Amino acid sequence: MPGEPDVWPKADVIAVAPATFNTMNAWALGITRDFIVGVVAEGIGKGIPLVTMPCVNAAYAQHRQFERSVTELRDMGVHVLYGESGFVPNQPGQGRPKEYPWHAVLDAVEDAVAK
Repeated sequence: MPGEPDVWPKADVIAVAPATFNTMNAWALGITRDFIVGVVAEGIGKGIPLVTMPCVNAAYAQHRQFERSVTELRDMGVHVLYGESGFVPNQPGQGRPKEYPWHAVLDAVEDAVAK
């Protein structure tokens, strides 16, 4: 409720992983229909360190808005683990969930907390 204290403690860092095509684009565009997108969009303004790693197939990655969203989030200070430094898209239908590089997300979170 407005005027009431926040019920959550301030986060040291927020990690969003795996981030879908929709989540990445909505976040970059400021479309906060989903709770999590609202939390991380507000996190930018609150100065909370943010780490994200998408999980999209190569067909989604070809959509021009996706690359714009990655760039926009990086420009807003979000640590986006995409490409050689994180997630590399698979061809559609060839997902390998056991190979999702969780270690990259956890390392980035530890680095953000240590700063």
